[in-house]
Amino acid sequence: MKPAVLANTLDEMIRETKKGQLNWQLELQSTDGLQDSLKHRITEDGKEWVVDECFISFYCVFRGKQQLMITYEHIKRHNDQVRSDNLIFMPPLNVRFFDVGILSPYIVDADAILNAQLLHAVSDIHK
Repeated sequence: MKPAVLANTLDEMIRETKKGQLNWQLELQSTDGLQDSLKHRITEDGKEWVVDECFISFYCVFRGKQQLMITYEHIKRHNDQVRSDNLIFMPPLNVRFFDVGILSPYIVDADAILNAQLLHAVSDIHK
């Protein structure tokens, strides 16, 4: 699915959600709650970065069709510096693994507009 089409579909889904006509099933897996001593570390630019990962699975039935989208955020921290990379996947319904390698064939070519739209959608769904 192209980024513009997905962004428009997300807009429609959020409108239906706000009307109470669309329900979501969310699943979350994150390393955020772990102590830093247990987290993966990498060295970049001569600095040691602490890595957090977060997967969120979004599932709903929209216009009679089952929809599944999984997002991944890779967050690196060094002191007060934070770097983040985001990926979006649209796998088949039977692929619900929180593993970037398994999800990689289903990656969506996301642009900045789609990423911003997705962040807005996530905040609306959580309300």
